[in-house]
Amino acid sequence: MPNKDSLSSGFVGEDIPSQESMFSNISEFYRSESGYSCLHLCRRYGKLHILKSLQPPFKQEEFYKQLLHKEFNIGYQLDHPNIRQTIDWEQQEDLGLCIVMEYVDGISLKELMIQGKLTQPLAYKFIRELCEALHYIHSKQLVHKDLKPENIIITHNGYNVKLIDFGLSDRDDYDTLKIPAGTKKYLAPEQLLPHASLDCRTDIYSLGVIIQDITSVIKDRRLARIAQKCTQKNPDKRFYSAQEVLEALNVRRHSKSILYISAVAVLSFLTTFYLKNLSSQPDKSSINRVYSNSVIAPTCQKFLLQKKNNLNRHVIAYKKNERSLVQDSTNTQKALKQIIKTEFADATQQESRLFKHQVNELESEIGQIFEAIRKEVQ
Repeated sequence: MPNKDSLSSGFVGEDIPSQESMFSNISEFYRSESGYSCLHLCRRYGKLHILKSLQPPFKQEEFYKQLLHKEFNIGYQLDHPNIRQTIDWEQQEDLGLCIVMEYVDGISLKELMIQGKLTQPLAYKFIRELCEALHYIHSKQLVHKDLKPENIIITHNGYNVKLIDFGLSDRDDYDTLKIPAGTKKYLAPEQLLPHASLDCRTDIYSLGVIIQDITSVIKDRRLARIAQKCTQKNPDKRFYSAQEVLEALNVRRHSKSILYISAVAVLSFLTTFYLKNLSSQPDKSSINRVYSNSVIAPTCQKFLLQKKNNLNRHVIAYKKNERSLVQDSTNTQKALKQIIKTEFADATQQESRLFKHQVNELESEIGQIFEAIRKEVQ
């Protein structure tokens, strides 16, 4: 009969990991030249982690110990997909007190821009995700205070934003490090004032400077206008929250939906109009009203205006030549669809539910159009 020990779970053999060996392959990969901390890459339970500790000259300074612990306390309460996770607070034999953090496989936004990989769709994605992260931390009465491209990591897998480094972050119930701190280029004017009361608009200013960096690469007027409002010297003239910035960004997304709907509606109207008027001269005033529809996006409107005269001349001819009508309708449809696809140029956008739904709607509309044509000419 087996004894109790043989039926209980546990490590088998002598290769039981000790507490001291739980972290392995510890190697320093970053040391702040002007700050007080350093970062180490390590492994634990088969996963990569980051250890943030004090540099040797600061290890015995109580002020900096409190700062490191403050960063841990702030980070530990945050749980958001666009913020690097803070996992634990531990004492390591060689490093001393450490913050254990999630390892993020990616590069900084600054490095991504230097490498020339920033595109307009990616820029909007990054700013949108950064706004969502800021809205989350601001809802917890936190101010980051050190937003800059170096503190925004872009993952290699999916190009997702990860906001990092809460070393200078602040909350109402902390009284440590209430002096001006941050990176000069990205500091809001009020951060340079002693005893200034900072709120989420301080981060909005820094966000605006980051957006200015982005627009210097992609030359986007909408983003330039948003950045201009974010970086107003008077906080009362800035966006009040990250949510307001997000809403300003989403105006562009809503315009894309209007583009889809308008393109389908225009194509459907034109085909229906032709079918009803195969035996008579077309009512050019009706066609003109469609082409002058202010809802149509400029790219679609320009294309349809180019087709206008040709279509007016050939409406009667379609009665005699079914193939001509089908071919012209097909060509017009393909051109409109291509215009729409350019509005969703980024591969990640074309994988979105919105894109797929609207493409399916467009294809359904096409089927109905050609079925109507087939019945009309029989």
